[in-house]
Amino acid sequence: MTTSTAFRGMSAVKLLATLGVVVVGVALLTPEEPGKSEGGRSSYSTGPGGVGMMFELAQRTGWRVARRLTPMDSAVRDTTVQVVIDPSVTLGVREVHRLLENVRSGGGLIFTIDAEEIAESLGVARGKPGRFLSGYRDPDCPDPQTFRDRALLAIPPEVHGLFWKKPPSGMAAIVTTDRRFGAAQPVASGFALGKGRVVVVSTSAILANDALRVCEWGADVATARILEYARPGFPSSVPLVFDEFHHGFGMHGGSLTAISRYLARTASGHFFLQALVAGLLLLLAMAPRALPPRDPVVVARRSPLEHADALGHAYADVAATRTAAQHLVSGLRRRVGRTVTVSAGADDIAFLDAVTVRDPSLGTAVAVLRNAISTPVPPQALLDVSEALRAIEHQLSMPPQRAP
Repeated sequence: MTTSTAFRGMSAVKLLATLGVVVVGVALLTPEEPGKSEGGRSSYSTGPGGVGMMFELAQRTGWRVARRLTPMDSAVRDTTVQVVIDPSVTLGVREVHRLLENVRSGGGLIFTIDAEEIAESLGVARGKPGRFLSGYRDPDCPDPQTFRDRALLAIPPEVHGLFWKKPPSGMAAIVTTDRRFGAAQPVASGFALGKGRVVVVSTSAILANDALRVCEWGADVATARILEYARPGFPSSVPLVFDEFHHGFGMHGGSLTAISRYLARTASGHFFLQALVAGLLLLLAMAPRALPPRDPVVVARRSPLEHADALGHAYADVAATRTAAQHLVSGLRRRVGRTVTVSAGADDIAFLDAVTVRDPSLGTAVAVLRNAISTPVPPQALLDVSEALRAIEHQLSMPPQRAP
């Protein structure tokens, strides 16, 4: 049992070691196809897929080379030759318009079909595939010495022709496919637009570093011909500008900037923003509240009759006949006091004197009230007080009689 277990462990170790060696060998010997993960077709990139060698080639052939890190519509409006190669960020309508206006005013434009917005504006698309390139081989190129060099020459890069919906007048083929693989097709064509020139390249692979490094393919000669065709009459005064903004360089707005521009500058964005605010208000109105509403506290109060009854019992308990009489007289003054000539600040005695002056027949009733206000009386005497109050109120409520 022990020998069998050890044998199994050793077999597993050997198997894992063999697989590890195979993985490392495949990773080291298998070439990786260049793509945008290596920087794309950027002039900053010196990897296989970049166009840093094209940038240096333009410098060595007399161009004043620069890089653009801002959108074309916000750049300085000087005449330039713009180079747009396989942008990784979509070009806007204003950007394409400014590029073409720059050409019409005397500048130039070199772009690849990968810049779909420019291609659609000019009515050009990628055509049939072909092979590149035998007619541009420099006779000074060294003969291939290794198996790898021969393999590279045996399989040149695949390119495409150009398909035009309506070919522009005066179009010239700058770079063509290899005739050995079929009829020659234009890989790069140029034509005049206004005062400037436009060069259309169907495949950005012929401008990449890995293509320019192989002398036998002649990609360097083809690139030099493209640059030469786009050169204006006074090359020293017009710079060659590589678009790096659409390769991710420079300042770019984030998702919040894009959303805010959509909501603020488009009609559909305005409608969507209004619908969003309305939905938010509806959600807040229907959502449960953090603090539930409280019912208003209702304080039970006595009715006037209950209050009068309770007050009467309270006065009766302490035999407060004078206070009760004073309150009764005060109520009388509020009801019929305006019929008696007396000041508002006069006391109750003065009020009763004025009542006697107005109607001497009320002297007996006034005397009862005077006595109840000034001295305590038995509870039974309050009935006489109420009768005196009723008589005075009845008499004062009647209109005064005119003398005959």
